[in-house]
Amino acid sequence: MENLQPEAMPASGGVVAPKISTFTASKRETIAAFAIYALAYVYILFFVSWDSAWRVYFAGFTLGFFALAEYLHRDIPRSRESWVWLGCAAVIFCAVLLERGNAWDEGQPSVFLHIFAVWWVLSRSDTLLEGESGHLLPLDALNAFFLFPFRHFFLRLRTVGFTLSRLRGEQKHAKPEAETVVWSAVMSAAALGLLVLAANLLISADSGFAELLDGVVELFRFEWDIDISEFLARLLLSLPVGAYLYGLLGGTLREDKAALRKRSAAVAEQMEALRGVPERVWLVLMALFCALYALFFAVQGQYLFGAFSGAPAEGFSVAEYARQGFFELCKVMAVNFALLWLVTRSSKTDVRQQKAAQALCLVLLAESLLLAVIAFSKLFLYIGIYGFTPKRLQSTWSVCVLAFGCICAAWSLVQSKKTFRIWMYFGAVTLSLLCLY
Repeated sequence: MENLQPEAMPASGGVVAPKISTFTASKRETIAAFAIYALAYVYILFFVSWDSAWRVYFAGFTLGFFALAEYLHRDIPRSRESWVWLGCAAVIFCAVLLERGNAWDEGQPSVFLHIFAVWWVLSRSDTLLEGESGHLLPLDALNAFFLFPFRHFFLRLRTVGFTLSRLRGEQKHAKPEAETVVWSAVMSAAALGLLVLAANLLISADSGFAELLDGVVELFRFEWDIDISEFLARLLLSLPVGAYLYGLLGGTLREDKAALRKRSAAVAEQMEALRGVPERVWLVLMALFCALYALFFAVQGQYLFGAFSGAPAEGFSVAEYARQGFFELCKVMAVNFALLWLVTRSSKTDVRQQKAAQALCLVLLAESLLLAVIAFSKLFLYIGIYGFTPKRLQSTWSVCVLAFGCICAAWSLVQSKKTFRIWMYFGAVTLSLLCLY
């Protein structure tokens, strides 16, 4: 590791200038640094391969990535959360390998696998800001996909350079006999190469000599089915990919866990500084939201609840009734989540300690849950008449995740429990299972 280590003060009382320690890399980091070159090249092959070989490249890279990450972080205790992300990644890995995931657009399951794999690395390396997934999700995502990999983007290059320089230093102290043997082998190989080149030139110059040595030359004749320019292009593309991957894997290993926890505490303090809105302000605003939704239910009650009777509202076809308003209702639920976040984070007093504010928050969540039920009923009616499609399964999943979020938020308000991580687990596990369709 790189750090500043000031030397001890001498007996005379003078101060010695700080000594800057040189960069060092462990054996595991060295092995991973060289292995990532091959792994990154396989990653590129997966994206450019259009034949059946893509499965080999996909499986090779995925298994190699997880194995290498586990190898680097094997001394760090495994958290229970890391098993959740590993399980989700394993399910999506099988789904991609079996060409499932029909509920999503082509390529989306692979994107989900990337996300779960990176989140597993954060959990496995204990570099989540709070030590576990939570409300600092955006900052953890920023660390995982940008800050950690690019902060340590040249870590692989430094590790390889350190290893090669150490090998050169060891060679200087090696026995002369060993150096002689190595040098002789190198020169012998070069001479044999020249011998083969000379033989080929003589064969081209004289047909009789070519006939004489035809059988021998066949032993040294190879047919290369490799496009050198294509190979070099893939190799060049794999270099920044490998640097990014090693920046993530090796960078999380070198991150100061204590500094991450301090950063988390600092963010929490800054969030507390936002608490400046009086209770009465939020009471009035939330009451307006609740009244708006109540009025909406009252005016559009017959239309909204038409799906529960098995028939659309009067004047609407089934298709028009199911489509109209479905996504808008889901977006309204998202708006309510944003409002609740503002209320709980900016109110002067904790909402859980204000009976009126807590009650309004629960009413708002109940109305959001009712919106989810209505949206699901519209979708269910549509599926019952026109049949099931993968896209409708995807919409059903979205509504279920939003509804479960309402339940988790309500539970958190009543019991003062942290439920955001549970909501994340629900969304991740159901998403990975949906990829098997």
